[in-house]
Parts: sequence; structure tokens; C-alpha cells
Amino acid sequence: MFRRAFGLAVAAALLVALGGAAQPPKLTPEQTKAKNELKKLEEFLGVWNLEGSQKVAGKETIWKEQVDWSWKFRTTDPTIKLVFGEGKGKFFTSGELTYDVATKKYKLAVTGADKKVSEFVGDLKVGVLKVERKDANGDAYRISVNTLADGVRMQLKVEKQEGGKGLFLSSFGMSGNRSGESLAGAAKKAECIVTGGAASIPVAFGGKQYFVCCSGCRDAFNETPEKYIAEAAKKK
Repeated sequence: MFRRAFGLAVAAALLVALGGAAQPPKLTPEQTKAKNELKKLEEFLGVWNLEGSQKVAGKETIWKEQVDWSWKFRTTDPTIKLVFGEGKGKFFTSGELTYDVATKKYKLAVTGADKKVSEFVGDLKVGVLKVERKDANGDAYRISVNTLADGVRMQLKVEKQEGGKGLFLSSFGMSGNRSGESLAGAAKKAECIVTGGAASIPVAFGGKQYFVCCSGCRDAFNETPEKYIAEAAKKK
């Protein structure tokens, strides 16, 4: 009898612990503001099949690379994570995008193929995210990202400004369509069951299909589907 009661108590404790682990941390007012600013980039979320190009001394190099933008859950601050080429991108392997409420700036930390982390800071204007940084030599670098064709197409440009003066010249660029979509098929997207943003990735539970915007939301839904289905029902 004692063993059975003890076993039930342990099982209950484990369920409580697991349930608590599944819940994202409660946001402070400042973190809520930061997440709302990141939500302005929800159209960037998802998997993109991009084609990259770079010209050096008149010679053009072309490659294909898949880029995944997704919400990163269970972090201290709201974060959008990026994965380039499944972690083996030509120039970048990963990145984390956050928003600084104090400075009202977006911050993008990208890890290069050389495993070095570079931090860019900038703004979102007219649907275009532009972030910049300067290196020890005074050279400035800029990353610009935006979507086209009602969110079906993305373009990413990396430019360099010698000595931090004059024009920004192209270093390389990537562009392409959202995975599973074409320009001909552009249409109003479903709503993400987790965040409420535009979604195109199908998930299922209880014999019904729902949609999420990114791999982060997909993982969160698969972990606690009942929670997100109930929350979505309350909003209707």
C-alpha cells in the first residue's frame, strides 16, 4: 500500500514538473514590448529555399541554401533564431534576433562559418530590416532582409562599406521562395495556432489539422497541443 502511494506521489510530481517545463516563462512588461516589436517580423518566420550569389573579380559563384527563421522558446528574452543551411551555411551558420526596448533597436547576432559571432544593430523601416556593424578596421557591414510577393519571396543582402565611408557595395545576396510555396500560389495564409501570425506549416492533433508559422512553434505545439488549441478557441 505504501509503495503504491509513494509511486503515485512520484508520478504526480513528475507530471507537475513536466507540465511546468512545457510552459514558456511569463514575460515582464518590457519583454512583452520586445516581443511585440519582433512580431512585426512574423512574415520572415518559416523555412526559405534561397539561392545565393557572389561576384568576386568578375567571377560569379552561385549556391543554394535553406534558411530557417523561428521563435526560440524558453529564453530570458523574446528571440527569433535563424539557421543557415542546417547549420552549415556558406557564410553564416546561425543567428539570434532580439529587440532592445531601451535603445529601440533590433539586434542580430550571427555566427559565421568561421564560428565567430558578429553583432549587428539596426531598424525595421517599411518592411525592411537593416542592421549594421563596424569591425576593428572601421569597415562597416550591413545586412538587409525583406519579403516580397505577399510574403512568398525573401531577399537577404550583405553589403560592405570600406572605411565606414562612401557607398555600401554588395558582398553577397540570397533570394528565393518560402518552402512549399510559389509566386503563382500566393494567397491569404492560415493563422499560427501558437502566435496568431501568418502560417503555412501544417500540424495535426486529434484528427484535426492546424497551422504554425515556424519550427519553434511547431515544436511548442507538438509538446502541449491542448494548451494552444484551447487558447485559440478562447480568442474566437
